[in-house]
Amino acid sequence: MSIYPLQLRDLRFTLFEHLEATEHLGLDKDTLDAFIDAGATFVSEFLQPINQSGDQEGCTRHEDGTVTVAKGYKEAYAQWIEGEWGSVRAPESMGGQELPQALVSVLDELVIASCCAFHNFAGLTRACANMLSRRASEAQQQTWGRKLVSAEWQGTMCLTEAGAGSDVGASVTTAKHIEGDRYLIQGEKVFITSGEHDLTPQVVHMVLARVEGDKPGSKGLSIFIVPKLRLDADGNPATPNDVFCAGIEEKMGIHGSVTTTMKFGENGGCEGYLIGERGQGISIMFEIMNEERIVVGQQGQALAASAYALALKYAKERIQGSSIAAGKRITQEKVAIIEHPDVRRMLMTCKAQSEAGRALLVLTGLLIDRSEAAEGEERSRLDRRIGLLTPICKAWGSETGFQACTTAMQVFGGYGYCKEYRVEQLVRDARIACVYEGTNGIQAIDLLFRKVAGDRGAALRELLDEIQAFVDQNQDAADGRLKDELSALAKHVGEVHEVFAVLAQRFGGGDMLGSALAATPFLALVGNVIGGYLLCQQALVAEAALAEQGAPADAAARREWAEGHEERSFYQAKVETARFFVHQLLSENSWRAAQCKVDDRSALQAVI
Repeated sequence: MSIYPLQLRDLRFTLFEHLEATEHLGLDKDTLDAFIDAGATFVSEFLQPINQSGDQEGCTRHEDGTVTVAKGYKEAYAQWIEGEWGSVRAPESMGGQELPQALVSVLDELVIASCCAFHNFAGLTRACANMLSRRASEAQQQTWGRKLVSAEWQGTMCLTEAGAGSDVGASVTTAKHIEGDRYLIQGEKVFITSGEHDLTPQVVHMVLARVEGDKPGSKGLSIFIVPKLRLDADGNPATPNDVFCAGIEEKMGIHGSVTTTMKFGENGGCEGYLIGERGQGISIMFEIMNEERIVVGQQGQALAASAYALALKYAKERIQGSSIAAGKRITQEKVAIIEHPDVRRMLMTCKAQSEAGRALLVLTGLLIDRSEAAEGEERSRLDRRIGLLTPICKAWGSETGFQACTTAMQVFGGYGYCKEYRVEQLVRDARIACVYEGTNGIQAIDLLFRKVAGDRGAALRELLDEIQAFVDQNQDAADGRLKDELSALAKHVGEVHEVFAVLAQRFGGGDMLGSALAATPFLALVGNVIGGYLLCQQALVAEAALAEQGAPADAAARREWAEGHEERSFYQAKVETARFFVHQLLSENSWRAAQCKVDDRSALQAVI
């Protein structure tokens, strides 16, 4: 049995029944099912057993700058390579399998839910390989890309510097031209995931640096392949490349993942190889970052799914207190805490948030797949939608995921605060997703200023119109059983329109500071509406499945009919999850809308 129960039934429901992925991906259900089963087997056998032990042991840096990973990681990574899991997304020309992004999203959930720290080694390498497949020269793809695709070597993304932080354009790392695509690199990068370790013989860094004489700011940055070891004539890692791990961070969570400070060219001998043209560094790096931002949102969602599964299991087993329906009759038989209303509220919060996040992330993967197959205006439309959803995937996915983890921990009471029960690790691991790959505040600014105001709200209106059309078309569906939920969804769509109208006036008047104050609640506002939309879609699919199985119309009779029957209960729970999300979580949008619309400058004016 899995240590962290996997949500395979809901993954399949989302992929096959809700989003009808087989119609879009060109793969039959048996093939997709086999992939999911193989992924579940891999994570259960090799990743789940090392999650807690890796958290407790962490990574160790030695005096010579080398780093040793936690016990069990090397063996698990060897199985990752043997199973060819690292090559799932890359093109065949680089040794990849070219599988759809929607399916990769499913794999990512399985891996992250089982061992988030392990995914930090594997997932970023995949993103680097994908970038090289689009941007690198043929020689670079064959020399570096193939080894990243096979996962025999690891890749990193080196942007952040101690003096620059999120202001990437302030980078002071330099590149001096030697000849051709060869440059000498000199500088220091911080918070580098997987910058040094003993999982693989080679680490290939993607480093942002400024060529001597190029313009200041982000537009003057270029990107370079900088290996830990230079290659010999046969293409094997051989001699040191003046790349040194100066330290590793002692972090709140993801202890099994090493976070490093990397020095390049401290002795003047670090060689790097230019990718693309000079000055293209930010645009190329953002291809990795946008891919990783979606994955980081998945970290929140997947950890929430694990936390919910652990909390649900505990709530069914923990006997404490009498049923509240018994009043003060202390002789009443003690019950499992899942019988207590507030515990059920917490469990439903975790379930609704993780399932809404799952639907959003698999949908975004499917949109990426459809965009790659489309042309012309259809591709432009899909790319607009992906651009709009990316900061929402990252920030809303990680924020609601972290909230769900803390809520799940509360289900355990005092035991949740103890390491033995595992859920506290999930809380610690989930918190970083709100920070790295661009803090959630930066994602909110990106959504409001670039993705929404940047096209005068066209992409947002397109999405809201789609949701409203869904409501209009389905008010009477399922014999009207979701009429109240759909009406509430429409109301909250209207709130987003109202808020954007107010913010558009601020933009028009040049009030950037006032607009920025509303960015974070605005992102939550839009994310919640999308979550409600997707769960209402799922509820209608579930209602159709229940009707096909002969579900009674009466609510009480239906609950009795579904009880004890796994499939009936699953579909009935999908309906109730949508109801809960709309009435208990989406309803929070009313005060968020008020936050956005009020002209409150106290945060700007206070002396603090």
